[in-house]
Amino acid sequence: MSNEKEPIRSEDSDLRSEETAGATRREFIGKTVAAGAALALGAALPLDEVSAQGTLVCGSVKSGENLVKIAEISKLLGATSVKGTIKILNEKKTYLISGTTCESGQMRFMTKSNPDGTQAWPPPSMKGFPAPAPTIRARVGDRVEITLMNQVNVDAFNASLDAQNAAKPLDQPNACDQSSQTGRTGVTTNIYPGDPAFDNMPNCFHGSSTANLHYHGTHVSPNVIEDNVFVQLRPSPFVNGKPTVNEKFLVDHDFPKIFADCQMGHSPHVWEDLPKKWTDQQYKMLTDYDKTLPPQGEPLWPKDQTAIDAKQWPQYYIGAYPSCFKLPVWNGKPDSMGQAPGTHWYHAHKHGSTALNLSNGMAGAFIITGEYDDAIRKLYNTTEQVMVLQQYDSVLNLERAVGTGVGEQIYVNGQFQPVVQMKAGETQFWRIVNACHQKTAAPLTVSTTSGTSPAGLRWVQTAQDGVQLHPTNYQLGVKIAQPGGPGTAWTNPQMTTPMTAPPWFGNLAPGNRVDLLVQADPKATVGAVYTVKAGNQVILTVKVIAGAVPALTFPAPEASFPKMPPFLDVNLKATKTRTFSFSTSPKTGRDGPSGIAPPDQTINNKKFSDHLINECMTLGTTEEWTLNNTNVGGGGPAHPFHIHINPFQIVAIKTSATTPEIPLPEPWIWWDNIALPPGGYIKMRSRFVDYTGVYVFHCHILGHEDRGMMFMVETQASCPKDENIPTILSHH
Repeated sequence: MSNEKEPIRSEDSDLRSEETAGATRREFIGKTVAAGAALALGAALPLDEVSAQGTLVCGSVKSGENLVKIAEISKLLGATSVKGTIKILNEKKTYLISGTTCESGQMRFMTKSNPDGTQAWPPPSMKGFPAPAPTIRARVGDRVEITLMNQVNVDAFNASLDAQNAAKPLDQPNACDQSSQTGRTGVTTNIYPGDPAFDNMPNCFHGSSTANLHYHGTHVSPNVIEDNVFVQLRPSPFVNGKPTVNEKFLVDHDFPKIFADCQMGHSPHVWEDLPKKWTDQQYKMLTDYDKTLPPQGEPLWPKDQTAIDAKQWPQYYIGAYPSCFKLPVWNGKPDSMGQAPGTHWYHAHKHGSTALNLSNGMAGAFIITGEYDDAIRKLYNTTEQVMVLQQYDSVLNLERAVGTGVGEQIYVNGQFQPVVQMKAGETQFWRIVNACHQKTAAPLTVSTTSGTSPAGLRWVQTAQDGVQLHPTNYQLGVKIAQPGGPGTAWTNPQMTTPMTAPPWFGNLAPGNRVDLLVQADPKATVGAVYTVKAGNQVILTVKVIAGAVPALTFPAPEASFPKMPPFLDVNLKATKTRTFSFSTSPKTGRDGPSGIAPPDQTINNKKFSDHLINECMTLGTTEEWTLNNTNVGGGGPAHPFHIHINPFQIVAIKTSATTPEIPLPEPWIWWDNIALPPGGYIKMRSRFVDYTGVYVFHCHILGHEDRGMMFMVETQASCPKDENIPTILSHH
């Protein structure tokens, strides 16, 4: 799908170089972990390069504005649950591509909706610009109730598999996006998916307005109305230009009863558990939708009916969908886990559309508090900064016209190079989420100035991927943060023997999060400005303001650091091993007149199947997986591996094809997302506990996931001998 009347653009690390503005072009594979999201803290800037009011970059895009606080969905005083509505809308938005080049395009985006339907986020000042979704804030033990409403007007887009009326049918419904370009000679070239096609359904870009929510970092069930990424929510019907599924519609059709039942511990398990008023209305909307399809279209309701008859949860819905789950408190049993408090996030996870949805900004922070956060606040009465890193674009780069740029700039909370204000000696708690769809990571680094200039910013990491560090590992970071410590980059921590850096990466690969305590130099003068970089790109600045505070001991000693919860204070012992190879494999054939096709993205030489469960894990077991990054043909990116539901520990790493394996010292760090080094591998261990059900693991360069680098897996009470289990799932 290309956006109507807009340029064709952007995707992932399948970078593309163009020779002419006509029909000839070449594809090439990115060979390094480029444009990484490593943070470099320090390096003073001249004062006149930044202001609180901001300066124009291009058009109406500004840099240098004060960092905004993202609106939150949180528990209201006296409430029994965290309750809120996230609404998906669309509008034309403007964003910076590179340098001083701005572009505009129709983009889908997530809002915080008030009960009366008015918009609480983004604010009017951000209208016409991309922005992250609202932050969800809850506490371990809370019940979370989120209503997702899809009010995207598909008529704003040139083509979509969500087309709702026969006046605008797709020529190829349920098919890949189609992009073409006519060159100077008058020759029309199929840019995507190529001729012959190099991508096919379901593993291709199909820029639909269908959506769902994945709660990344939560340890909850993958089924029904919890963290179910197989749900497909189509947009509401429109009448007279207005969506028919609105706040009043939901109340009238028993949405409150769904949440009330959930609060009582009666979440639905099968279709018949839902209120009949709601299921009757879904049946009507789905069958009405099916009537609008052209003859070659694939109706949705028969697929839902097949699942209902098999006592499975149906996939397809229209207009709105509820999420309801409790963030589990550990039950004290050794074969169980609780929810790790920390910095998590959520995003749309429709296979084939995940990269597009994230490049439109459809992701937000999910802050889950607990004893870890309580202890941090006791150490330092800190200002908390939630920072959501995003890159914006309205079309994916394999569909982009020759000669147009790619959205590579990193924004923070929807702002370009915003300003964070700190007092001299102040310590802040930074929660950083890399919600970019493809920006890869490099280790966190610190650089300082010398002489009489302010020493800059010092930091110490307290958590990785929303799981606090063990005090022993925190203490290693403390050594680096001390005056006179290394203070400079370690390019690959844990790659030397003996190790000279902490046994974690400080990664911000796509999907990673880090928590940092950051202190401004106590001797800094008012007006001092420091840069914060992602790779070579300035993403924000820190400006020292008046009102110095007494500098507390920084960093806090190990004895003061939060203790690990017992279910995390373990070193896992595995009873079963598996091996998976993530491969970026160049095509052997050519893509007709349009040049060389982009590489395949596979796991164990397979692309994602929407009707086959690839692996089965037995409930209660612990396994060790070797995750290879083979990148057939050499080069290629560091694929960020992510598995839903259960975090894991990294026990060993091999950084390239020619280096030896490095066993990592205990206590091991917990992750849910790890960049696999090109030519090397990672060994991880995970417990498959508490929940049975079907879910996925995949590369978090989301263009790779969309194009096939994903496996469907299942945890069962007892796995069959043949782990290739057919399923009736269909993700078209």
